[in-house]
Amino acid sequence: MTDSEFGRARAPHRRTWALVSVLGALVLLVGVLATGVAAGRAEAAVVTGRVANSAGGCLENANNAAAVNNPLWLNVCGTNAGQQWSRWSDGTLRVQNLCADTAGGATASGTRVVLAACSTATSQRWNFYVAGYVQNQKSGLCLAPLANRIAAKVVMTIVACANVAAHKWSVPALSTPTTTTTAPPPSTTTPRPTTTTPPPTTTTPPRSTTTVPPPTTTTTTTAPPTTTLPGQTRQVWDSNFTGAGFGNFDDTPWNNVGANAPVIVTSPVTSGAKSAQFTMPGGGTRSEIVPTTAEFGEGQDRYFRFSFYLPSTFPTKVNTWQVITQWKNDGTGSPPLELTVGNGNINLEGGYGHPAGPRTFAKALTPATTGQRIDLVVHVLFSRDPSKGVVDVWRGGTQVLAGYKPAGGTLYPTSSAGTATTNSYWKMGLYRDSAITQAAQYTIESAKVGNTYASVA
Repeated sequence: MTDSEFGRARAPHRRTWALVSVLGALVLLVGVLATGVAAGRAEAAVVTGRVANSAGGCLENANNAAAVNNPLWLNVCGTNAGQQWSRWSDGTLRVQNLCADTAGGATASGTRVVLAACSTATSQRWNFYVAGYVQNQKSGLCLAPLANRIAAKVVMTIVACANVAAHKWSVPALSTPTTTTTAPPPSTTTPRPTTTTPPPTTTTPPRSTTTVPPPTTTTTTTAPPTTTLPGQTRQVWDSNFTGAGFGNFDDTPWNNVGANAPVIVTSPVTSGAKSAQFTMPGGGTRSEIVPTTAEFGEGQDRYFRFSFYLPSTFPTKVNTWQVITQWKNDGTGSPPLELTVGNGNINLEGGYGHPAGPRTFAKALTPATTGQRIDLVVHVLFSRDPSKGVVDVWRGGTQVLAGYKPAGGTLYPTSSAGTATTNSYWKMGLYRDSAITQAAQYTIESAKVGNTYASVA
């Protein structure tokens, strides 16, 4: 069995006229995996159907074993009993008279998802988002196959929600009970997962009759779908090239134009460490990777460590655009924020692609020195409001930019077809003007995301 990974396709940067199709959905070698939900069928007011992953495959009760603690996994989509799920208005996801739950009700990232006797436990409640995320209400984490692997019999886990196909699902229509049951009602004080976005509104759906009693009485609290990514108050991510290679990135190694894919090499500056090497020939335009992090939304406060090495041959004095990392809006066009190398400096730029018209800026941060490791920490308060969005930058512990407020904010509003959402995501590598004839090679030594300076520095 060969595993297949799925990376999300992203729109190209502002200064290219051809959109690049990064990667289509991959299929399992054991067979073609359906990605749509099977036609639901009504049985005693219960709508059943498949829970299909956007990257391929369907959620399945392993071996169709209707037993407590039986694992859930990804498998070839079929019609067996272990793939006939029903989605209840109390937030439970049910198959074979049992409920999807985290193992032991745990909330840690990487916790396995198993079957349990249906109860009022919050770990059995899930939020279902229009964008496809299935978020556990107790942990605030999202349903995903282990390590985002799309292959038969890969077990299910909960992880930090990220904008990748492996975290997105199609689910059956909501089952709507119409009569009361004798099961005890859920607590009215059951906590929702912490979120930085307004919580989904609640409704009181009608009650219905079913042969599988839901843990509800006369009313239930329904989390209707939302179009926003589940918010996070705490976010931690580490590139870990030494331990994981490209395992903590989504798009590797396909997001390339006129260049070979990046490779893992021995670090040129840190003994015993690995780094990601990017090589761009003259005229090449793109070689990028995308971390497996959630997108960044309005009001989120994040710190980013970006450490890299420029050899003496790197063209640091070009007078056109040459990007090494960026915080990119979904959709086409230039990002709100990017770090570039040019005119002998490392620069903070952005605003070229603002939907309301250019809100450009360029701030020289620090000399683009070669032959040594450069350690930057970038703090971003993400906001569409230029009076609120802030950027701070440190190099080697010394602050080189303080309290800077870009003219177009640190996020873009959505007011044109070229900007798909109001959120941004992080990507890194090398992206530059095809007019640059000099070849370039450099390494990213490490990259981190955290909520404080100390967590990344």
